[in-house]
Amino acid sequence: MKLGFVARACVLMIALGVAPLTLTAQTTVEKTSSASRFGRPLEWPAGPTRNSVPSWARQGLIRFSRWDGGRIETAKGILSGWPHFWPPNPNVLYTTTNWYDPRTIQLLREAGINMIWVTFSNGFSNETEKPNQEQLARYIAECHREGIHVMAYESITNLFWQDMYKRVPESRNWVSLGRNGKPIPYGAAAYKKVGYISRYLANLGDPGWMAYLRKRVALALDAGADGIIYDNNFAPQMTELLNAYHMLYQYGSSRKKDFLLMGNFHENTYVLNRLTNCMTTEDGREPGIYDAAHLRHMGNKDYLLPVGQGFLVDNVGLFRVLDTLSQGWKPNLVEDGRREYGTRETTPMSPERQQLALAEAMSFGVAEEVFVEDAFANELWNHEPQAMAVWKAIGKYNHFFQDHAEYYTGARSVAPVAVVLDDSSRGVPLLNGLGARNVLFDVLYARDLAPNKLARYAAVALLTADCVSNGALAALEDNVRRGGKLLVAGRCANLDEKGQPRSRPFFFGRKIGKGECDYFDQIPPVDKLAEILRADEGTGFPTLEAPPGIVYNVMRQPRSGRLIVHLLNYQSTSAGKIRVRWHGKYRSATLLSPDRPHALPLAIAGSSNHSEEVTVPSLRTYALLVLNP
Repeated sequence: MKLGFVARACVLMIALGVAPLTLTAQTTVEKTSSASRFGRPLEWPAGPTRNSVPSWARQGLIRFSRWDGGRIETAKGILSGWPHFWPPNPNVLYTTTNWYDPRTIQLLREAGINMIWVTFSNGFSNETEKPNQEQLARYIAECHREGIHVMAYESITNLFWQDMYKRVPESRNWVSLGRNGKPIPYGAAAYKKVGYISRYLANLGDPGWMAYLRKRVALALDAGADGIIYDNNFAPQMTELLNAYHMLYQYGSSRKKDFLLMGNFHENTYVLNRLTNCMTTEDGREPGIYDAAHLRHMGNKDYLLPVGQGFLVDNVGLFRVLDTLSQGWKPNLVEDGRREYGTRETTPMSPERQQLALAEAMSFGVAEEVFVEDAFANELWNHEPQAMAVWKAIGKYNHFFQDHAEYYTGARSVAPVAVVLDDSSRGVPLLNGLGARNVLFDVLYARDLAPNKLARYAAVALLTADCVSNGALAALEDNVRRGGKLLVAGRCANLDEKGQPRSRPFFFGRKIGKGECDYFDQIPPVDKLAEILRADEGTGFPTLEAPPGIVYNVMRQPRSGRLIVHLLNYQSTSAGKIRVRWHGKYRSATLLSPDRPHALPLAIAGSSNHSEEVTVPSLRTYALLVLNP
């Protein structure tokens, strides 16, 4: 039997007995912005406001899991040629198809998870997806009774053309065409296994497709979903996605007051989170010390920190980028989609790595997206010991976060250095490398620069931002004149906001006013760069003295006056004699950790230069040091 026949049969079985839906659609797409020659917007429309996020979704309160499943997820897996779906593994297919049985909600309770997404629409016609959505309406209602909030996963540009062309004939006009005039295939599928191209990309500029997306938003909200997560964010120009997200948020929020919208964005589209009020990406990397032979897909390996016989892999730079786009109030979720061994579909993280991933994310106000799908989902369904050990480890950390939520909300970075990016968000691997070397920095976007935003930083670095507006450049110059320190490398700021070339600004590499700009022909090696930035940090924040493989983050809670130091151990063995030193007076220091049965008071000792310090006796994976004023 040929695979193409099996795949078609799967879609046909799903669609049997389904009545068509009536489609009511607007016929125009609102245009919201003009673009530079790179297809990036010159101006952004107003995005969601702070009060659009419900209280349960505040930063620090979400414990999340991907919860893909249902009959249309099974069909997608087969038609995409994914591992375990073709050749078909009957156990995986059965588990995936039946995943929205109420029994799986017990798993969520055990792991302390309070937010998930479910597969609501992934590219089939509304008619074909209706039985799955009717089941999900009952499942969502049961989740809500258990205090679990649910996002509806939908595809923004993917369609299974055979089903769509049959059920919605006008969809033939909605596909995105390449230069050869043929439909553009969706890229992440093994079509050689399938035997034909089963998935096309839709055109976000087509009014008919946008009307169909609005209908899907309405169906999800009618089923009880708290919001929408969009995947497959592909378009020739960023402005097409911008217009789509602006319109879809306006429509969704008109239907539901606290409507949440998020998109699965990647480096060149992270800035689209300006138009969402909930953020996600799958660009995270399983954290830990990697064997040198298993550094696949880790970006520029020159930025990785050698530790022992391996290399430290982290997500600190990614978290810093998204923290800036969150504006301090948007909930932020990251999936560690890349693995040291195997792939996420076939190789779940170990219990220890999963706990490190959860803790690393929460240390930066991010919810780790626990990946439950494919082989791992099947093992959980059957309560296999290895999978349940991972699940128990997840639950242990999530319940710790829940029990100590007061330390994860309302916290702000105290980083003394800022790194400026442009809308391309280029440079995340470098930022991860700086984070691994315990450089405390914030990320600023060039289009947001203003003197009042720069004044609080001891130093500002312009490392990868090619496109810097004239206004942003003026703000950088003004900050230097007032006494600020600026570090610039390579071709930064060689383009204005319209993408037009400019000569190197006159103050690069000069002292002007009370300050100074250091210029480098190229970015210094990451160890040298970290050394330079740490030298510019000043002395007004906590510093860390620890063995290699220990990473920290420092946050302040303005309302309580607490200083919170998050400590992460990327090594597989416990670390000891970790010293945290700061300037200022605190009355008490307490160490809290999911790896310890009780809170541990620590003695504060005076040290030279009018500073204080504490010594952490040991660190298994994660702890937070709370300094009370």
